[in-house]
Amino acid sequence: MNEDKNPKRDELRPTVGSGSAPEPEAEAPPVTLLGEAPGARPGDGDDTYVARVARGAGISTAGQGVGRVLGYASQVALARLLGGTFYGFYVAGVAVVNGVHILSRFGMENGVVRYVAHHREHGDTARMKGTIVQALLITLAISLVLSAVMFFGAGLIVGWLPQDAPEMVRVLRAFAFVLPFFVFMSMTAWSTQGFQTVTYAAYIQQLIRPGLFLLFVGACYVLGAGIIGAIAAYALAMFLAGLAGLYYLRKLFPPLFDRRAGTKFETKALFGVSLPMSVTQGAQYLNNFSAVLILGAFAAGAPVGIFNAAARTATFLTAVRFAFSGIFSPIISGLHARQDTEEMGRLYKDVSRWIFTGAFALFLVIVVFAPQVMSVFGEGFGEGVVALVIVAVAQLYSSSVGPAPRMLAMTGNQNFAMIATSVAAVTGVIVSLILIPRYEILGAAIGMATAIITENTGTMAAVKWRLGFWPFNLAWLKPLAAGAIAAGVTYGITLLVTLPP
Repeated sequence: MNEDKNPKRDELRPTVGSGSAPEPEAEAPPVTLLGEAPGARPGDGDDTYVARVARGAGISTAGQGVGRVLGYASQVALARLLGGTFYGFYVAGVAVVNGVHILSRFGMENGVVRYVAHHREHGDTARMKGTIVQALLITLAISLVLSAVMFFGAGLIVGWLPQDAPEMVRVLRAFAFVLPFFVFMSMTAWSTQGFQTVTYAAYIQQLIRPGLFLLFVGACYVLGAGIIGAIAAYALAMFLAGLAGLYYLRKLFPPLFDRRAGTKFETKALFGVSLPMSVTQGAQYLNNFSAVLILGAFAAGAPVGIFNAAARTATFLTAVRFAFSGIFSPIISGLHARQDTEEMGRLYKDVSRWIFTGAFALFLVIVVFAPQVMSVFGEGFGEGVVALVIVAVAQLYSSSVGPAPRMLAMTGNQNFAMIATSVAAVTGVIVSLILIPRYEILGAAIGMATAIITENTGTMAAVKWRLGFWPFNLAWLKPLAAGAIAAGVTYGITLLVTLPP
């Protein structure tokens, strides 16, 4: 890139170098991003913000790729191990625990990333420690309370379930024990991202947890443990991944475990970001899982499993966005702290285009080979092909918007993200309630797609209104043209070669 327009990192470098442990009293060994030479400063060479995001996204993409493959393999193994009906119960339980997990986090994941990065810019070790400690303890306490509510309240929903789904109560009670481990793991991973590195979060969430879960699911198959064994495997994998997260936090930030190090809490500031973002995260959960929950209420068992397989496959497209969001968030927070709006706008456009380009390639493969992809889950899952295509189109649109919600959250505009996602959630629930009773899987797909498109349209408009940034420019023509050519070639191959369904 032109160096006159893009200052080097060491012209704008924070008090503490990227990926390095803070240096309070004794010098700690540097922690570098993968691919950086030990001892290299973030400003060396061509290490602009765009370059740092690209490198961080490369690390995260590798982790996302491995994690998605491991997770997908686990889902296939579970579907074949449990069968369509019990796999549907398992999926519904995962949907519920994910929702309660969001409530337990209380938006603290956004607060810890933003304020660790912010205080790190100013070398404020005491406030960094206070932010991490407060975020971990508050979320763990909330998770324990909600776990008890989930366990004792499971029996109250039995009257709402179809007659063939009493097993769901036992499943929900088992998932209640998963919740604290889930929150513990996710918050340690988020805390590491405040140090402008995604390496350790990728290890925790994309390698260690899914790898252990796949291993434990295999053990369940050998032992014949069934659905409760699978849920226990889910919990154990998260607990062990959380312990790894604590190890990485200690490596990144030794003062966290030093009782002599000062601690300052900024409760008002932390909750100021976390509270509205907890509503945003809850609404995003509804956008992704309300269709599953409503489908489970009207048609528990096999239809839920089929739709989940389709929707989960379509979410492969989000892997690219998540890969960039992890490193994008703390960098944007740092840029906003020094009011570098020009670099913020440039970074948003570049990252949005990269996300769309990667997602478009995945979209073409998933849509063209949809029947073959769904058949991997087993007999009967072919009913989800149309749902797969519908949700994939919505996820592609989501990718075109780029990390708009993160842009809002890291610049003090979290209330606008909250409004956009809340409106989308309500819209998705209404559409699902209207269509699912009549169309089941197809209605669920349309409901989910409606929520995703509404949310991303709203957040993109909010970024334009509040910050003046727009993700699109003429540079988008290149990936669009390349995608059109690839689509034509792929379609031609399908006409010439008959693939098994």
